[in-house]
Amino acid sequence: MSDAYALFLGCTIPLKFPHFEKAFREISALLDITYKEMEGASCCPDPVATQSLNVDTWLTLAARNLAIAEKMDLDIMTVCSGCYETLKTTRVLLEEDKDAFGRVNSVLNQINYKYKGTSDVFHFVELFVQDEMLEKIREKIVTPLDNLNIAAHYGCHLIRPSNILQFDDPERPESMDKILNILGANTVAFASKLECCGYCARLNEDIGFKLVEEKMIDLTRLDNEVDVMVAVCPACVSQYDRKERLLQRNTEEDLNIPILYLPELMALAFGVDQTKLDLSRRSVKPKKLLEKLKI
Repeated sequence: MSDAYALFLGCTIPLKFPHFEKAFREISALLDITYKEMEGASCCPDPVATQSLNVDTWLTLAARNLAIAEKMDLDIMTVCSGCYETLKTTRVLLEEDKDAFGRVNSVLNQINYKYKGTSDVFHFVELFVQDEMLEKIREKIVTPLDNLNIAAHYGCHLIRPSNILQFDDPERPESMDKILNILGANTVAFASKLECCGYCARLNEDIGFKLVEEKMIDLTRLDNEVDVMVAVCPACVSQYDRKERLLQRNTEEDLNIPILYLPELMALAFGVDQTKLDLSRRSVKPKKLLEKLKI
């Protein structure tokens, strides 16, 4: 791990969820994480749609972002799991495929960029789960999450494809749970924990609805009431938050579990003023959660 990082925000968080960025910046400052802004960075691009259309275009756009970090002589830290998978996968594939490496640089050279493969890529969860950082997190707690039952949603892009990302166990991941446990929370086990959120099934919305319904109903069936589900990908947070409320309108199920981005929950535990976090900007309001925390 580095002493400083090039911060890759991607496009989804700054454009759609600036409150997620705010929460991340708040906790980063408290944890003394040093990063620099990546001027000129573009969309990562999307790890599913763009790659499906043209792999070389996907690799070239991602390599340009990596080249910006290389000019800064820094490794990249991402705050979005999709960005993490795209940039990390591009780095690995271009190291393995010299022909692709050449094709990508032949395009980048036309706009005065050169990809070398010298900057690594990390998701913020990778940093936070290190022993030293877990201790820092423990020291910053103002409001322990001792009374909360929390469901951790890992999503697809944080831990898969595992042979490329090589972070956490794709079948039994622990990183998010470790962070939540340090904050004092009880992380619940549930059958659909590793299921996809369905966000990328946009050509068939029924698939996305079915996946959300399966997980949310799974959580309502547990012995202990789940106070919140936490994710580390903006697409996952958005998918569950929006579709959970739509499902409740169309079913007899009582689906009312708030969905938070992990840095938002950490910010609450660190005592960050909730008015800075704009937690009202979601379909399922975390009112009961805040009452339980006595905030």
